[in-house]
Amino acid sequence: MGIIEDCRRLWRTLPLSTRLKVGKRIRFLTEPLLAASIPAARPYPQRSFRSVTIVGSFSSPIGQGIAAKLLDYELRSRGIIVRRIDASEWIGAPIDPQLAIRSDDPAPDDVLIVALNPDVAIHALAKLGKDKLRNRKVIGYWVWELEVVPRFWKLAGRFAHEIWTPSHFSARALEKLFDIRVKVVPHPVSLLPPPVMTEERRAKCREALGIPASAFVAVQSFSLASSLTRKNAIGAISAFVAAFHDQPDARLVLRHLSGDRFPNSLHRLREAAQVAGQQIILRPAGSGLDDLHDLYAACDVYISLHRTEGFGLNLAEVMLAGRPLIATNWSGNLDFMDSECVALVNADLVALDDPDKVYTQKAARWAEPRMDEAIRWLRKLASDPDQRREFADAARTRALSALGGNAVETLQGNETPDN
Repeated sequence: MGIIEDCRRLWRTLPLSTRLKVGKRIRFLTEPLLAASIPAARPYPQRSFRSVTIVGSFSSPIGQGIAAKLLDYELRSRGIIVRRIDASEWIGAPIDPQLAIRSDDPAPDDVLIVALNPDVAIHALAKLGKDKLRNRKVIGYWVWELEVVPRFWKLAGRFAHEIWTPSHFSARALEKLFDIRVKVVPHPVSLLPPPVMTEERRAKCREALGIPASAFVAVQSFSLASSLTRKNAIGAISAFVAAFHDQPDARLVLRHLSGDRFPNSLHRLREAAQVAGQQIILRPAGSGLDDLHDLYAACDVYISLHRTEGFGLNLAEVMLAGRPLIATNWSGNLDFMDSECVALVNADLVALDDPDKVYTQKAARWAEPRMDEAIRWLRKLASDPDQRREFADAARTRALSALGGNAVETLQGNETPDN
């Protein structure tokens, strides 16, 4: 394990452009070989399924890991027997020891749900082995953030009988590439207890950050592995400073993950924050989610001027936590929000241009949020606590009604026609 970690650490010191080029060539050579070792999907006996095995990055704090845990929780709460296989180490995902689980062996009749996107799912399935894949139903629980899906994903479609994805935006993209059924299965965020928001927690977190009790505070949390440009935290910095240049006590707190894996992106973020001055606080993510929930408690508004989202897990959680939200009026998050419950920022659709090179699809596009609208919403919500409360209450109600989950119905083939 020490040698593997040393190699990974050395790999991360290489420029991102070099890693992407080398990774693409390695994938071109190795993935067909890995795919050849995985049984292709074949017809399976029609029956009522009552047990599943989920393959996911359970011990990782990344979005796919959270999605796997949410699916696990929903299925168990509805009486489905669930076994879990943690693939975090297999796919090189960051591991949080607090989230570690012990993997199970799948039972012969289990449906296998692969809660890993195709770029890493092939590696996990190859590691799992033929014997655990043969003669069972396989579902790919995948999500994509653009309207154009990477072509190399199609290889993974050979091993799946159907695809689940958490939003209609993602479903429309996946349907263009795959010739198997795509079903919308939203993340069941509202089934979990929402983060506890108390005045004591709010005061304690603000004190730790050195923020006055009366200051207006906005928060954004994101992973640099998801592309700094897509998450548009630098855009949030620009809008915040423009909105509150005359309010030196106002603060924007940016919680970030995976800085060690994407040092160039972290450098760009730090440069932007330094230029903006003391109003911007950068905060590396801690272990677990307590530090994120502390920030929810401390903030007056959560801001996400994202260029695109496949779903938007953080946004859903913010709504359930009862915090007002400023978000881009585009992509997967619109499945569970509208202008009645969220301060939506309109955007222009422009050609994809990701200097982080996380997204490289030709002919793809994403949103360019309108900064003047973001600035107006920041100022409006800072000056109008009644509007903040109105948005927060409406957002919680909307999220509770929209995000209760439908995985069991989909598993049993009783999903609504809309899916």
